[in-house]
Amino acid sequence: MKLILKTLFLAASLSALSGAALAEDESFAPGGTAIDKHTEQYRDLKVIMDIKAKDVETVKYSTMVASNIIEHPGARLAVVIEGPYVAIFAKKNYLDHQGIVDQWVALAEKGVKVEYCGSSVHGAHLTPADMEGLTEKNPAVVNPGAYPALAHYELEGYALVIPIPLSSPEKK
Repeated sequence: MKLILKTLFLAASLSALSGAALAEDESFAPGGTAIDKHTEQYRDLKVIMDIKAKDVETVKYSTMVASNIIEHPGARLAVVIEGPYVAIFAKKNYLDHQGIVDQWVALAEKGVKVEYCGSSVHGAHLTPADMEGLTEKNPAVVNPGAYPALAHYELEGYALVIPIPLSSPEKK
């Protein structure tokens, strides 16, 4: 009986050791290891970002995406903000959303063109005069509507990006 237990223990130990060795062996991964290019910079990007402002979190997430895009050399970024949370950028709401608005001021100072959807501004019972200009050098504008503006930029060669925040998978 002792011999059987010793044999089982030895077999289990060898199995565990071979599993660890397989995990470190690159030939175990059918495609090998991914090539690390996460710090690569793309040149001369032309991006039109459609921010569907359905809540504050979407606007915050979009701020991070815009910040990442504009850091690429020669990047040109235009942003259209549409939806009910365009009201974040109303002057009367500045103190409630100062952190977000100030981040967009910094992006506008880096050359990001910010446009508010005119239909969304109107739908939020606001006027163009109610909206933050962000900077004097590169002021935000209220456009005739998100879709015509997006089509205009796409015809100018801009690639459409629609940032969508994703939730983390639930832990089991």
